[in-house]
Amino acid sequence: MKTFEDKSPWGLIFILFGAGILSAFQVGKVPPVLSDIRMDLAISLFYAGWVLSIFNLTGLFLGTFTGAIADAIGHRRLMLTGLVFQIIGCFLGSFSDSFYGLLASRFLEGAGFLAVIVSTPTLIFQVVKPKDMAVALSIWTCYLPAGASLMMILLPFILSVTDWKGLWQINGVILIAYTFLLSKKTSHIKFMNKSTSVTFKKLIQDVIRTSTRAGPLLLGLIFVTYALQWLAVMGFLPTMIIEKYGFTKSMASILTAVMVFVNIFGNLVGGRCLKKGIKRWKLVAFACTVMGTSSFAIYSVDSNFIINYTGCLIFSLFGGLIPASILGGVPDYAPSKNLIATTNGIVIQGGQAGQLMGPPILAYLVSQTGSWSCGSWFLGSVAFIGLLLTLCLSRVKPN
Repeated sequence: MKTFEDKSPWGLIFILFGAGILSAFQVGKVPPVLSDIRMDLAISLFYAGWVLSIFNLTGLFLGTFTGAIADAIGHRRLMLTGLVFQIIGCFLGSFSDSFYGLLASRFLEGAGFLAVIVSTPTLIFQVVKPKDMAVALSIWTCYLPAGASLMMILLPFILSVTDWKGLWQINGVILIAYTFLLSKKTSHIKFMNKSTSVTFKKLIQDVIRTSTRAGPLLLGLIFVTYALQWLAVMGFLPTMIIEKYGFTKSMASILTAVMVFVNIFGNLVGGRCLKKGIKRWKLVAFACTVMGTSSFAIYSVDSNFIINYTGCLIFSLFGGLIPASILGGVPDYAPSKNLIATTNGIVIQGGQAGQLMGPPILAYLVSQTGSWSCGSWFLGSVAFIGLLLTLCLSRVKPN
């Protein structure tokens, strides 16, 4: 008979999962209103790409360092700080009347997002039972598609009573309420590391120790290729189908939400496959191949919505195998249990770098060629690089 002590605290795990979902709201709120932002601020498609990508600039430079800070000062403390940063960013953005003001607020939101997604998985690692680890981490990897798609589904209703600036304020209020809830429900979680002394030298040593290991480095590089493709496709899907097929903004938002939502099933299936013993690198290699191939359907020269959108669904569904495999592999490839967040920081830094680069590059190529079809060879090439990196990972043994 199973005792209470044998069960994982799933209620607490899902509350922690909620922090990721609300943080992902800040990703999902932008693509459907990008045309409104462009109109209000009088900016081009290229500059709009930076509204999407600047969110990830903090992670590009500080992802690993943020993980080391979490390992040093406490994961719960950094998670709550991250939510506060997002609250401030939401309200500052809602009062912004310039491109650069909005960009600065998105940078602040991105810093908070980074703090949450780097620190929260370690808190889940602390409270979950070992037998449920794979399932709990695969659920966690769904935070981005779950949060972004839910935000996009809610957007038509929210925008019926307010504009994009009101949307920013609503997100800020929701984050305030959840921060108080999370603070109360996680107050009993103790700091995992015994040493509470924080020095710059120690942070640097932890970063160097982790980033010079082949496992964490390859996980981060593979995540670059995944995230670059993911945000490039998801971020501009509403814009593409509005311009190419004349869909309404509400319909474009719903279609994008569905595309993002199916990614969840890939994440969950990936977790189940790993639990059944399927090799991590094989799942990633398969996903890279499918994503690269489906990009040719997404950006087909022929104006066929069914082909384009089916390609998006396949891209998203099978792409979900990658975050489940990569993020789920962080505890296995971390140099030690005290460096899990630092290792996660490397992976997140890779993801942020990919998301930072993807939209502007795709926007630039489309602007120069005058056609979305250039996205096929661009994303196909990135997927091939991901496949080569995965083959390298197959030769590295977990710790």
